[in-house]
Amino acid sequence: MPNRPTFLTDLSLKDAEGLMRSFNESAWRAKPLLAWVYQKRAGSFDDMTDLPKLLREKLSAAVTFSSVAELEVQESRDGTLKALLELWDGRSIEAAAIPSFKGQYTVCVSSQVGCAIGCPFCASGKYGYERNLGIAEICDQVLFFAERLGGDAAISNIVFMGIGEPLVNYLDVLLASERLNAPWGFGLGARNITISTAGYVPGIEKLSKEKLQLGLAVSLHAADNALRNRLVPLNRKYSLDKLIPACDAYVKASGRRVTFEYALFAGINDSLEQARQLAYLLRELNCHINLIAANPTIGCDWQSPTSEIIEAFKAELMRLNKAVTLRKSFGRDIKAACGQLKNNRR
Repeated sequence: MPNRPTFLTDLSLKDAEGLMRSFNESAWRAKPLLAWVYQKRAGSFDDMTDLPKLLREKLSAAVTFSSVAELEVQESRDGTLKALLELWDGRSIEAAAIPSFKGQYTVCVSSQVGCAIGCPFCASGKYGYERNLGIAEICDQVLFFAERLGGDAAISNIVFMGIGEPLVNYLDVLLASERLNAPWGFGLGARNITISTAGYVPGIEKLSKEKLQLGLAVSLHAADNALRNRLVPLNRKYSLDKLIPACDAYVKASGRRVTFEYALFAGINDSLEQARQLAYLLRELNCHINLIAANPTIGCDWQSPTSEIIEAFKAELMRLNKAVTLRKSFGRDIKAACGQLKNNRR
């Protein structure tokens, strides 16, 4: 396997200043360089027209511009973009850009190549875990869409809801989030960056101690351990008895509410009694519940409930005074759920 290159988005501001000094250039050139990368949506060193040509040549020889290359991009009728991206070692990941408000997009990024959690309804882990993504490989997913969408589009939110368990790859996810938040970086507010976890309790505990005000979403899907063991195998190690107190501690330490994702599967977790169990489980937590109509995936024949059952489940939660939203599904016509595009190419 070839040695891993150094990518431009591997560099912090301090790293970029050191690189400039190594070229016998003033350290102040680091900020214009990083502005081209994160804010002006440069597609190559040649686009950085206010940097001297000789400096651009030195940069090109020292660092690789991007850590991702386009393999395939599909566009849904609803405007969702789903990208399959190749990494330096030949592996591939997925990322998506989902339209929200007019001209604004939420970018969904991956944190690992493959996933070890093994949720039976999710295509991401079908072929197992391969490796963690580095800082550059995370940031470059966002920058790929920033360049592709063009100057009139704004990326308003970033969610770690793609392939992988972000809190297992804690340090790279946190450092990438810092670059995406930094004024010299992408400049997105920390509250607009959300980390989604299957319930990796040690990571939740660490995140509660960070100063960066990132959002936390937990893929819950069941309110009792027996069913959650089946839906989210990580629950066998970090059961609800450990997960819910960790989320409560996060809320108290950060002052932010937790979002719980609950994918509804017909005849499995969609009864009114299960809605009542969910409300009781979360009764003392400052939280919001996102209900999701399940996406069909290859190898899993579980189906989404009817719209009537979904609305009844939502109404029961609202009756029990829980804040709840039915999340709109995007990109179904291009199989935009995690892992589906990659698996279709195998």
